[in-house]
Amino acid sequence: MNPDSLRRAHNRYRTRNTSAVLWLVALALGMGALSASAVAQDTVEGKRLYVSPPGQGQLSCSASSCHGPDPTANLNRVNSAANFPAVITAATQTVPAMAFLQNRFYPAQLANLAAFIADPRQPDQLPVATLSPAMVTFDPANLGTTSSVRIVTLTNTGVVPLQLRSIAINTDEFAYAVGNCAPTATLAVYSGCSMGITFTPKMVGLRTATLTLTHNGSPGITTLALSGTGKLADVATTRPMVEYRNVALDYYFITSRLSDIALLDSLADWRRTGKSFNVYASSVLGSAGINRYYFDQVAFGGSRGTHFYTLVAAEKDGLDRLNPRNVPTPGLPYNEGVDSYAFAPLVEGIGGVCAQGQIPVYRLFRGPTVFPDNANHRFTTDTAVYNSFVALGWDGEGVKFCVPN
Repeated sequence: MNPDSLRRAHNRYRTRNTSAVLWLVALALGMGALSASAVAQDTVEGKRLYVSPPGQGQLSCSASSCHGPDPTANLNRVNSAANFPAVITAATQTVPAMAFLQNRFYPAQLANLAAFIADPRQPDQLPVATLSPAMVTFDPANLGTTSSVRIVTLTNTGVVPLQLRSIAINTDEFAYAVGNCAPTATLAVYSGCSMGITFTPKMVGLRTATLTLTHNGSPGITTLALSGTGKLADVATTRPMVEYRNVALDYYFITSRLSDIALLDSLADWRRTGKSFNVYASSVLGSAGINRYYFDQVAFGGSRGTHFYTLVAAEKDGLDRLNPRNVPTPGLPYNEGVDSYAFAPLVEGIGGVCAQGQIPVYRLFRGPTVFPDNANHRFTTDTAVYNSFVALGWDGEGVKFCVPN
């Protein structure tokens, strides 16, 4: 029979009888022995077989009203063959219009064809959820203390929008503390969002968790391994937080980092002011980290930056939200990590109060109203210094943390 005759016979069969694929529905319901699901192998190959079946000169059902080019339309119930390669084989042996396909497929091809019918989305047509880094390991932390934020970035590296459905962590020792990845966010192609994860151990030893995202990509779940080690608090040791001034810039700076102190002591432009206070070198019960942030190119016409310290959780959250990926960027706060540890005030800000036996640390700000383009913060335990600088026009921001006596 020539190809034209076969096409005419095919069309007559579809007109007079139930279509070949409709027949597959009954076959799928009545032949339990044929209902073993195919493992999705290669849906790209499955699509090729669906659109261009073997058999030179034969009409492809994907180009006609038989089952159409897209299985999701379920034209003539083609989805009855989804993940059922044996149903396709049986149809080629019993349906005259499909006889030209008899013995034309290898078993793997049948599996691929059935898998494509089940999920016709192609890899190059899907969103792809990519997390960076590939895993997160926190530094050891004392029991009950919360680590500094570790930033995890989610990027849609596919070619269509990525729709998030949920974000979850399977233990409360790890938390999504800050970020702009909403559980139902939609990420355009090559756009991203960030999640700031923290670690608060409740038991000594290795602690693990899994961050799980569900979405419309393939596969629909993306996971990230989280780990950290809980430890007992070390014996409390203190070290000085030393204040320096750069005379040429009229700029104040404090640090308790030994490497910073050694460097600044070696530079002619930097001089100790003689002011310092003690902080904890590591976390102790009830303490919190004093985080150091750097704002680049925010003073002297963009030629100088400034540092900022805070222990206040709300201030940390606000700063981290301004730069959720924590990438050094002019004008945005870059979190340089924890400098040292101290205690939160019982009352924070102007009129602030520390617990008994603790010393309040006051924060001053050389703000733009009185000092345009010359931002600087100063930290002091000396109320005389604090009051004198307020008199010079600095903004008095009150008590921001409390240090050991």
